[in-house]
Amino acid sequence: MSRLYGSSFRSKEENSSVRTRPRRMVIAFVITAVLSSSAPVFAHVTSGPPSDVCEVVVRLENGAGPAVRAVLARRRLNVKKETYKGRGLLVRVPPGRSAEEVAAELSSVDGVSIATPNGRVRALWTPSDSLHPQQWGMGAIQMPAAWDIERGDSAVTVAVIDTGAQLDHPDLAGNLDIASDYDFADDDNTADDTNGHGTHVCGIIAAVTDNATGVAGVAPGVRVLPLKIIDESGYGSISDLADAIMYATDHGADVVNMSLGEALDLTRPSDAAQAQYMQEAIDYAFTRDVVLIAAAGNASEGATSVFYPAACDGVIAVAATARSGEVASYSCYGPEVDIAAPGGDGTIRQNLIISTFLGSAYQYMQGTSMASPHVAGAAALLRSHVATASASRVANALVYSAADISPEGWDEHSGHGLLQVASALEDLHIPSPSVERLAGNDRYQTALAVSRSTLASGTSTTTVVASGQTFPDALSASALAGAYKGALLLTQAASLPEGLIAELERLGTSQVVLVGGTAAISSTVEAQLTQESLAVTRVSGSDRYATAAAVAEKVRSVLGTGTPSEVFLVRGDDFADAVAVAPLAYALGTPVLLTTPQQLDTHTRSAFASLGTEHVIIAGGATAVSTDVADSVDALPGVTTVERWAGADRYETAAFVASRALERGRASGGTFGLATGSGFADALAGSVSVGSRGGTLLLAKTRELPSAAHGVIASYGSAATTVWVYGGVSVVSNDVLLDISSIRY
Repeated sequence: MSRLYGSSFRSKEENSSVRTRPRRMVIAFVITAVLSSSAPVFAHVTSGPPSDVCEVVVRLENGAGPAVRAVLARRRLNVKKETYKGRGLLVRVPPGRSAEEVAAELSSVDGVSIATPNGRVRALWTPSDSLHPQQWGMGAIQMPAAWDIERGDSAVTVAVIDTGAQLDHPDLAGNLDIASDYDFADDDNTADDTNGHGTHVCGIIAAVTDNATGVAGVAPGVRVLPLKIIDESGYGSISDLADAIMYATDHGADVVNMSLGEALDLTRPSDAAQAQYMQEAIDYAFTRDVVLIAAAGNASEGATSVFYPAACDGVIAVAATARSGEVASYSCYGPEVDIAAPGGDGTIRQNLIISTFLGSAYQYMQGTSMASPHVAGAAALLRSHVATASASRVANALVYSAADISPEGWDEHSGHGLLQVASALEDLHIPSPSVERLAGNDRYQTALAVSRSTLASGTSTTTVVASGQTFPDALSASALAGAYKGALLLTQAASLPEGLIAELERLGTSQVVLVGGTAAISSTVEAQLTQESLAVTRVSGSDRYATAAAVAEKVRSVLGTGTPSEVFLVRGDDFADAVAVAPLAYALGTPVLLTTPQQLDTHTRSAFASLGTEHVIIAGGATAVSTDVADSVDALPGVTTVERWAGADRYETAAFVASRALERGRASGGTFGLATGSGFADALAGSVSVGSRGGTLLLAKTRELPSAAHGVIASYGSAATTVWVYGGVSVVSNDVLLDISSIRY
């Protein structure tokens, strides 16, 4: 097509020729020269900044190892490893301190003969490509040092969604996947470039390297899958973009680069819908462990905010830097920017980015489209270096190892700073939690997904089913499911959700226990279960408080271990605090009772007496459960201790509950659950998976990991920690998963 109709979708670089019509998307590269593969080298060779030394090597005197290790532990200095034959130790430098400072401190420790910064040596491999000396960006992002660590694996594929590629370019052909390439713009299976932009981008990522020809690619050992959605006009469509993202995912792409985009105003319904359309495709790839990278955009026609899809949740948004190391003048900015990489700036060709181009030639261009493939190539190197590294792990290694650019710390122009590839490769070896999402299309399907991932076939002969709607009966159901060591599934009031019967069959369930009255789970649902030859019983009371009391009695009956000495007490008309204790209730068989904020309910009061409760843990602050209620509980016969586990809000309360349980040995840091703090259904279903592993549950905001939750995972987790995220991206975004993956142990 000469131009795709619908929403225009333009590449973010532009040919220097005069534009004939206004364009919403600007292709902003500057062409200063076209070179043949034999062109002479004119540019002055520059190198990037050296990598910061982040370790101190300590030589030990004979037999001094235990004593020195004790000193290091007291000073909170972590040992990375022993040197050969145990002659010394490699000590990590804490954030905010220099290697020189730590080395000087350790030099005076008894038993240390030498303490020195662990300086770097490297093989002096330099690509033989004739134009490599003009690639100043490679030095700026530590590529000489990175190539000594990793040059890429052909099993790793980078999909380049762009204008295609010159498929027979002598400096590209050897690394292109021409078996799976596709042209979405023209609906054929040959992604031949008629624009030049995609060819340039592909060369930055993976030009054939050390072949005495042309340029070097960031990841010369990987494969590039060219996918064409933009033709010679520079236009494409969001439908083709979405199709290409999903196609790349289905064809095994490990990394997707998108040097293209559209400026959107989400206050306009049509723009918001376009953003959502892109987001759904991004989610498809992200949940299948693909690293997604996009250009932040080039400021043009008054648009300076980050373009879409770079602004989508779960995408690494890349700003551009000039040869000086500063952010390029044209680079779009905003809160979505994650990192910066060389994009060039100005009119002097040596200050731009040289790469492959049409006609088997090479060309200088500038733009965030040139910056993005530097990051994509780096991501491919990381996935080559540690094949098991998740997309979140790779993304965070790239972002959090970046070199800070003024102003200090993260900023909306450069994100976390300038890409540093060697440092990112090293970061992969620092332990961090693994993150997995358990989700379905809704709360009912999420509960089924949790069950399938947690319980083996035939292991839940008795399954608890509670309402997934606004009824609070499920709050107390977790302890009962734990007593049976089985599943907790959710249902609608009037009908069973799709897939629930099949899951009961997989679990080997013969008995179903319904929690709640017929207003919560109707007689129709009970009849549907009975028709499947299941034995159905119901545990309920006249209201939520009576139901919780009845469930507590049932827990005591099932466990058969005598009177429970401990009970959780939570607010019954607002469910946030209750979900934090649900995994503990599942794991420990501790009943959950409900109260109103200002007065202890009579059913709950009676339950304390009948259970013979001695210890009461109130989850939530005085607004949730007042001091009057606490005093009333404390005055009950037989109750010896009442304590409150609470924070300033629901997020801090969940963190406090988790930390207190971990400190007292009632849970382990091997597993954490994370669910939205604005609903209860996903968290209650998730209590089974995290509770069965002895873990705790934390709460998140939709697009933010609260500092309290971050602190618990960082403080109590380890290299073996898994964080289960419950629910889809609409309740807990991919950005939250990236925040979790940024934690280092």
